[in-house]
Amino acid sequence: MTGAAGGERSRLVRALALSRRFHLYLARCASPRAADGLVAALSDELPRLGRTGARFVRLEPYSARTEDTPLTDGELADRVLVPLLDPPEELRGAIHLVDASRATYADTEAWARFFSLWNEKRNVLGPSRGEVVVMLPAALAPVFAAAAPDVWSIRSGEYVIEEGASATRGGLEAHAQGSISFVGVARGTSPSLPATVPGGVRGRVDDALLLLRAASPLSLFGGDIVVRPWIDDILAARWAADPMNSDASQQPGLWGAAPSALAQRDLRRADELLAVRSFDDAEELLAHLLERAADDQTELTAVALSELAVAVAAQDRADAAAVHASRALSLAGVVPGGGGAWAAVSPYVTAWVLRANALVRWCLGHLEVAEQLDRTLAAGIEAPAEAVGQYYRPLVARSRLLRLAERGQIAAAREQVRALLDSGQRTGSPGNEPVAEEAIARIIIADLDFLSGDLDASARELDRARVEGTAWPEEHASLPRRCEVATALVEIARGNEERATKLLGRPRDPQVLSRWREPEPEGGFRAEAFHAMTSGLLAMVTGDLARASVWFESARGFIDAWGRLGLDRRSRLRARLVVELLRTALWPDGDQTEAAARDLAGQAEALLGDTAEDHVSRVLAVAAHRELARRLASAGAGDARSAAQRAAALAQPLGGLGAPAWDELLCAAARPS
Repeated sequence: MTGAAGGERSRLVRALALSRRFHLYLARCASPRAADGLVAALSDELPRLGRTGARFVRLEPYSARTEDTPLTDGELADRVLVPLLDPPEELRGAIHLVDASRATYADTEAWARFFSLWNEKRNVLGPSRGEVVVMLPAALAPVFAAAAPDVWSIRSGEYVIEEGASATRGGLEAHAQGSISFVGVARGTSPSLPATVPGGVRGRVDDALLLLRAASPLSLFGGDIVVRPWIDDILAARWAADPMNSDASQQPGLWGAAPSALAQRDLRRADELLAVRSFDDAEELLAHLLERAADDQTELTAVALSELAVAVAAQDRADAAAVHASRALSLAGVVPGGGGAWAAVSPYVTAWVLRANALVRWCLGHLEVAEQLDRTLAAGIEAPAEAVGQYYRPLVARSRLLRLAERGQIAAAREQVRALLDSGQRTGSPGNEPVAEEAIARIIIADLDFLSGDLDASARELDRARVEGTAWPEEHASLPRRCEVATALVEIARGNEERATKLLGRPRDPQVLSRWREPEPEGGFRAEAFHAMTSGLLAMVTGDLARASVWFESARGFIDAWGRLGLDRRSRLRARLVVELLRTALWPDGDQTEAAARDLAGQAEALLGDTAEDHVSRVLAVAAHRELARRLASAGAGDARSAAQRAAALAQPLGGLGAPAWDELLCAAARPS
C-alpha cells in the first residue's frame, strides 16, 4: 500500500487491530476492487499487528446471484440483515463486513430500506458484539445517513478506500454455512494467467485495460450520436414514401420536359438510398443527376454534391468526399466561421451543405473545421425557435460534447455536460415517438466520467440510464444494449468481473442481426461488436486467452458488417483498430506478428490524419507504436528504439488534460521498452 490509498486503509486496519469490542466503521470504497483489497489487507495485516485469531464474516449479497437484476428486500434480509443482527453464538465476536461495494443505482431503494430496518433494530448490536465495517460506494453514503441516522451517528471512524497501487483484487474466500459466510483463506491478488500463455501476455493484459480506459466507449461505438445532427434529414427519409416510380429517371427525354420536378424526385430517391445504406446506388444516381444539371441550377447542384459527399465518405473515400463537399460549400458562398450572412442559396440548402461538410471533415479528422461549420450553421439557421430548441439543438449539444472529448478538451466537456440534463424536455422523432433524452444524456455523462477516471460515477450513471430509459424509440433501438455492455466494461475496469459476466452473459444469434432493419440499421452490429470486444477483454483478464481470441474474431466480423452500413466512419475505424490491437496482443512473437504490428502502426498514423487533432486516435497510435516497439525489441530489430520514440512523441500532448488513463499512457510510453 502506498500514498493516500494505503494511508486510509492502514488507518482502518490499525483501528481494528486496537479494538476489542463493538465499533462501527464506514469505508467509502472507490470500487469493488478497492473493497476486495481492503478485505485482503485485513486478513494479511491484523495478525502482524497483534490481533491473531480474528474471524471475519463478509456479508456480500451479490456473489450468489445469477442475473444482474435489482436486489430484493428478501435477499438483503437473508444475506445481510439477519446474519448481522442474529449471528450464531460462535460468531458474535467476529468482525462483520457489510459489503455494498457492488451496489448499482437500481439497488439504491433496497439498500435504503435495509438501512432503515437496521436503524429500527440498532439496539441489538452492543458491547458483546464484534466490530462492523460497512463498505459502500460513495453514492450510498448519504442514503445510509438519511435512512439510518441513529446507526450513522455511532460510527467510530470514516475512511476513503481507493484502489492500491498494485490494483489488488483480493478479498477473503467465503465458505457458505447456512445463510452466513465466514472467512477462512485469502483469495489472493489479481487472477493469474496460465503458465503456458505466450511470453509477455501478462503485462499486456494490463496494457489492454489501460487502452480501454483511455478510449471511452462512445468514442469507439457511439459515433452515431456524433453524426446524428449532420445526417438527420437522411435518417428522416426512412419514414418518407417515394410517390414516384423509381425507374422514371431512366426514361429518355423527361429531363427536357420537367427538369425541376425530376431533379427533386431524384434527390428524394437519393435520400432514401442513403437512408437504407445503398451508398453505391446513391452515388450512381447523384452522379447521373449532376451530369444533367444545368449551369444555373446552383441549389440543385449544391445539394446533390453534398449528398454525393456523404455517400462517398460512407464508402471510406473521405478524401474524394471532401472534394465534392468543398465544391458544394463554394456554390453556397459560405465561409466557415464567417457568421450568418447566407445569400447565395436558400437557408435550407446552406444548412444541408454545412452539415455534409461537417460530417466529411469529422471523417477526415479535421475536428476544428467541423466545429467551425457547426458554429456557422448555428449563427445563420432560420427555423422556428421551438423546433430548433426542442429537436435540433439537443442533437448538436450531444454531438459537440463528445467532440470536445475527442479533441482532448475534457474539462470544457465536463463543464457543459450537466446542461444535457438541465434541458430535460423530451423531443420528438420523425415518427413522433418519445425520445429518452435523459437516459441518452446519462450515457454521455457516464462516458465523460469514465474518461475522467471516475469509474464509480460512470457505473452509477449507466445504471440510472438503464433504469430510467424505458421508452427507447425505434431509432435508438441499439442504445439500451450498448448501455448494458458499457456498464460491463466499466465493471471490468473496476475489478468487478462477476457483475460484468452477468451483464455480458446473454447469448446472441448472429443470424438475427443480419435481418436487423431499424432506422439506423448498423446499430445492431455496432452493439454486438461492442459486446464481443468487451467479452474478449473479460476473457483476457480472467486468463481464458483462447476464448478471448474467439471473441475478438467475432468482433471483427460485426465491425465489418457495421462498415457496410455505417455513416460514422471515424468511430468505426477506431473500434476496428482497438480490436486488432487486442487480437495482436494474444499472438506469440514471430515474423507474422511483427508484420501485423507494423501494419497496425501504419493504420493508426493514417487514422490520426494530417492535423492530429483526434486525441482518441492519438491514444490508439501510441498503443500501436508501443506494441510495434515491443515486437521489434523481442526480435532484436534495430528500429525498435525508433518505434518507441515515436510512441513517446505521440503521447506528449495527452498529459494533463483530465484523463488519468492518458497520463498513465504518457508515462508508459516514456519508459524504455
